[in-house]
Amino acid sequence: MTLVEVMVAGSLTVLFSLALMEGLIVATKISHENAQLLAAEAYAWDTAWRYLNTSYSKLNGSTSPRWYPDRSGREISSNDCPQLCRELAGAPARLYVRVSLNANDTAVARHGVNETESKLIEVDVEWGPPDSRMRLNTLASAAARSFNIPVSVSKCSIERGAEE
Repeated sequence: MTLVEVMVAGSLTVLFSLALMEGLIVATKISHENAQLLAAEAYAWDTAWRYLNTSYSKLNGSTSPRWYPDRSGREISSNDCPQLCRELAGAPARLYVRVSLNANDTAVARHGVNETESKLIEVDVEWGPPDSRMRLNTLASAAARSFNIPVSVSKCSIERGAEE
């Protein structure tokens, strides 16, 4: 072996190592973003489930949407969803919930009651630093990067646990 061959082999090894390290960095970033997306989606579905289990009469009965608690949403605490609140950098994660009356022309028979309306519960979560905010969907605003993942459920006046 000559010194030139050893230097070429060493430089190729360094180049391959750098490429591998860059690939690991990109894979880590993608994995981190996916973890945050899954945490946001899980938190949104948990919230939708909580509102679905709320009494029908306590939810909005108007045809115009009502925001809970209001249109500006609610700040998510680090105890509620630590994955989203870990790297706040000055902008807290926020939860948006909107309930509106869904009236349709077709009556659906459920538990001996003809249902013609239900309440649509929609949920959105926003997180990330101020310069690169992300959202599940564009429910409250289209200003942040959206993943276009709708989180919505419909609730009728028949409470859960009623017998047929």
